[in-house]
Amino acid sequence: MRFIEPYFAFYDGDYALRTVLARQNWPARPGRHWFMDVRKLSLHEVDRNAYLWSKVDSDPQYLALVRSIWLEEFPPSPEDPTPQELLKTEKEQIERAVKALRQLRAHGVQVLFVRLPSDGPYLAYEERMYPRARAWDGLMAATHAPGIYFSDYPQLRGYYLPEWSHMTRSGAERFTVALYGLIQRDFWGPSAAAAAVANK
Repeated sequence: MRFIEPYFAFYDGDYALRTVLARQNWPARPGRHWFMDVRKLSLHEVDRNAYLWSKVDSDPQYLALVRSIWLEEFPPSPEDPTPQELLKTEKEQIERAVKALRQLRAHGVQVLFVRLPSDGPYLAYEERMYPRARAWDGLMAATHAPGIYFSDYPQLRGYYLPEWSHMTRSGAERFTVALYGLIQRDFWGPSAAAAAVANK
């Protein structure tokens, strides 16, 4: 993979003919709203690192398009799950997490949940559908696992998210350094271990 990737193009479904055709401005059918498909947002490297595609940040027209696609999803809609369905989904996902953590811990695996940043209308939508006080706090209570919620830490806030849910590459690299430092300091690093011993 590392030998051929720099020299050959790999298939990207975002450029497939059927995808391009489906995006055309076809005549609307009465009584049906067609949502736009999410466009290309990221680039993936051979080591599986993924970064926001620079076009999302550097091309104002493309950024406007990406934001407009997100904005289609955010207003309340008759197609939204009911409050009962949302609660059922949350309960099922939390139960899956509890089961997964039980299996991981049986093999000595440590788990730390991280709530990555979102912003603007995207964050408002998430809070409306799955409010932190219910979804995140419920996950933490059920799993008894440590967690990092971005807005609780100054070093994890204030990053530029062009389309409200992904950082630029330079921002992501700074965020990773900040997150790693936080994990080392407060959770699994030498200073965290020393603090745990001192508090016994």
